[in-house]
Amino acid sequence: MRSDLGNRVVWAAFFSLLMAAGGCVTAQQQRTDLPAPQSYEYHLCEGLQFERVQQGKFRGKKQLTELENETDEFYKGQGNKVFMVMHWFDLVPKARYTFRFEWYRPDGKQLGAQQADVKVLHNDWYTFNSMKLDRKYNRPSGKWSVKAYANQEHIVTAHFLLADNPKEMAELRSRVKDTGAESVSTEPVGTGQSVPPLPAAGAGDRFAVVIGIAEYEQVNRGGLSNLIYADDDARAFANILLRLGWKRSHVNLLVNEQATRRNILIALESWLTKAGPNDQIVLFWAGHGFPDPEDPEKVYFACHDTDITIPATGYRMDRVRVALEERKAKNVIVLADTCHAGKLITRGHRDISVVPGIRRMRKERTVPQGWIFMVGADTDRRSIEHTSWKNGAFTHCLIQGLSGEADGFLSVASKDGIVTMRELKAYLSTAMPEETQRVLGVAKRPIITTSSSDPDIWDTALKAD
Repeated sequence: MRSDLGNRVVWAAFFSLLMAAGGCVTAQQQRTDLPAPQSYEYHLCEGLQFERVQQGKFRGKKQLTELENETDEFYKGQGNKVFMVMHWFDLVPKARYTFRFEWYRPDGKQLGAQQADVKVLHNDWYTFNSMKLDRKYNRPSGKWSVKAYANQEHIVTAHFLLADNPKEMAELRSRVKDTGAESVSTEPVGTGQSVPPLPAAGAGDRFAVVIGIAEYEQVNRGGLSNLIYADDDARAFANILLRLGWKRSHVNLLVNEQATRRNILIALESWLTKAGPNDQIVLFWAGHGFPDPEDPEKVYFACHDTDITIPATGYRMDRVRVALEERKAKNVIVLADTCHAGKLITRGHRDISVVPGIRRMRKERTVPQGWIFMVGADTDRRSIEHTSWKNGAFTHCLIQGLSGEADGFLSVASKDGIVTMRELKAYLSTAMPEETQRVLGVAKRPIITTSSSDPDIWDTALKAD
């Protein structure tokens, strides 16, 4: 299995901590003046692939292009390694960061650490570290951990199993499955080391793909214009999920040049495969949408690299729906601050009504039960950005609601510190037309609906347990 990163990498791989885990490096001065990274992904894999950049100011530099065999199960052997890869989305360009990786044995003792002081060139950046698994190092079998730090702040801990052979791995895997609880210890397995199980995924996990595109590669072609705040919309929504207790590794944020068609396809059709039927999936998309002029029933999201004169270079909205359906999740929430989001359901310059698309989906029952749609337009008018909000109109109200303004709103539910979709629905339906009337002189209303006939669907919340 190979994970192809494609253009998503940007120039992130110019720096790496590519060393076997061993001794420690003296700590550098803490970067207290920089905000702690809030948006990231991590990956465990067996290898990395690179290629040389062929043009531009980074010509000749190495660019990370592929992760080889993403897994959390590794085997000892000559030349084998486990790589921990951190993909950062919100670093401060041209700032200096201290990155650190710490590796821990199954008994909880630290094996070693690496640390480096780095000047990053882009907000989208990769750092990585590896541990050699050659048998001469006598690594004990069991559950290992690796911790990642940025500026001395612990960001995430990843866990993986290490075994001598498939039989031993099966025994470890079975013990993990049987015990479920991370704190349970087991009998030694061949090496005299206890083997605490990996955390069980269990029910109720949450995964979000968050997309915001304000800058387009093909700007002005076919009338496509850049937006002002769509990328900020996505960052704001990702940050609100983190404040609500979501795991950072379960929030896949793609903004501007990260949000190519290929990377979006990977996020929706590959990264989301980790979600199970009992998990909650959230899709947030802010940016342009556009119809196919030859077939207006086909409506597309404009990706960063979309040429809207060739509609197929966008991402068809009904394909987005199909990709989410394939996860078979019982609870899916789709939030869109984008023109034409009605084909999901429909910010952009070409207008198409959002209402028929939603009504058609409900009538034809083309969406599984348990889906909720909240999108920022109920007419042919474009979604609105304004300096008064620093966001799209819909996102501005959405963030306000999830930040607590919707809690107990209009007494549709008790004020208990948890914003349900019922409360958010009531708040958006009131706040958005009031805000747009106040600022723009015309009231804009969101479209909010569900595929479910069960009224309890509105008791769903985004707050993590």
